[in-house]
Amino acid sequence: MKKILASIMMLSLMFCLSACNVPWQKKDTQKEVKREVIQADKVQGTMEGMTLKVGVSNDMAPFSYYDEEQKKIVGFDIDLLDKISDYLGFEYKLYPLSMKQIEQKIKDKEIDLAIAGISITDARQREYSFTDAYYETYLQIVVHKNTGITDRKDVEGMKIGVVTGTSSEEYAKEYIAEHNNKIKTYKTAEEVFKDLEDEKIDATIYDALGIQAYMKEHKDTTNLNVLDEQLNSEESNYGIMFAKGYKYLDQFNVALQVLNNNGSYQKIKEQWIRTKE
Repeated sequence: MKKILASIMMLSLMFCLSACNVPWQKKDTQKEVKREVIQADKVQGTMEGMTLKVGVSNDMAPFSYYDEEQKKIVGFDIDLLDKISDYLGFEYKLYPLSMKQIEQKIKDKEIDLAIAGISITDARQREYSFTDAYYETYLQIVVHKNTGITDRKDVEGMKIGVVTGTSSEEYAKEYIAEHNNKIKTYKTAEEVFKDLEDEKIDATIYDALGIQAYMKEHKDTTNLNVLDEQLNSEESNYGIMFAKGYKYLDQFNVALQVLNNNGSYQKIKEQWIRTKE
């Protein structure tokens, strides 16, 4: 097990949970919640001897996806999970699953947690527990260039493809379907983008970074355009998902804060995320 070597770990660090602001979270303007203080050195290694079953995605680049050259699941989420496991002491096994499968298997206790670019939506929070958000993002609309669409308000009377079980599906059904649009669901993002390129659908809604990854990979061949408007930012941020009331949720939150403070989080972000200039 690799050791996190930083002078900050030589001290008894204090972290507050529930009401603390971390760099990847937006400030909470609501009334202050009572803070629980936990010493980081009392959390480190507390999950040693455990092997966790972790649900991941195989097509959520750059967060969690199957790399054909390496023949394994890689990405931002996988590297973050690896650092958390180093700190808390647990081993883990990855289980590539769809979002629908992840939700069901967490409920059935067939997996312990999931990290797969999972948005912390209000609906999900009623049924599952989440860590603090570890990445801020938003949704965007992608259209085929032949539609001539340049603005969200012009998306009317169209066929919209979304991945089933995702925040994109929730948003599309709640806000987009009402404009005489038909929503078609798919199992994977790969299927969505293929049908969009082939003009079998007119548009899709997807996570911004997933869109950026697709457009970069297909920059010389794609016939798609991305609309500028940022959608659903308040319910798109990513968190690690557990069954409701998960026993070790606080340990995971402390680990995330430690990784931010010692620079590990930023190194992972710089490796996987290419922000626009």
